[in-house]
Amino acid sequence: MIKGFNHVGIAVKDLTNAIAFFEKVYGARLVWQETCLEEKFETALVAVGHLRFELLSSLDPDSLVSKFIESRGEGIHHMSLEVEQFGEVIADLKEKGLTVMAETDTKDFKAAFIHPQGNFGVLTEIIEPKGGWGTRGY
Repeated sequence: MIKGFNHVGIAVKDLTNAIAFFEKVYGARLVWQETCLEEKFETALVAVGHLRFELLSSLDPDSLVSKFIESRGEGIHHMSLEVEQFGEVIADLKEKGLTVMAETDTKDFKAAFIHPQGNFGVLTEIIEPKGGWGTRGY
């Protein structure tokens, strides 16, 4: 069911500067970059060896990413666990008493977030990539 670790999400104020920082300091390589207009943020996946970091930057002061940075500052936003059999994993987590929120099914992946409350304060993404998403160019 849980295959392993997919990435760590990091909320940043400036995506371009964050990408440059990861490239210069850690030798990271930009895997992909996208703008998510509906959710009001932009994102980039950078890789350092076999580790991946999703950098998230707000496009709007009212976005969830902006509110996160306002209340907690830049830093770790979520961890992402890659799964097989997404529906079964989500049902199992709900059965175990976790609060599952923001489920989505796109052309690239299925994903949901586990609320930090009751999860040791950690927002956790459960993701099942489709067709190599998250690994393209990796």
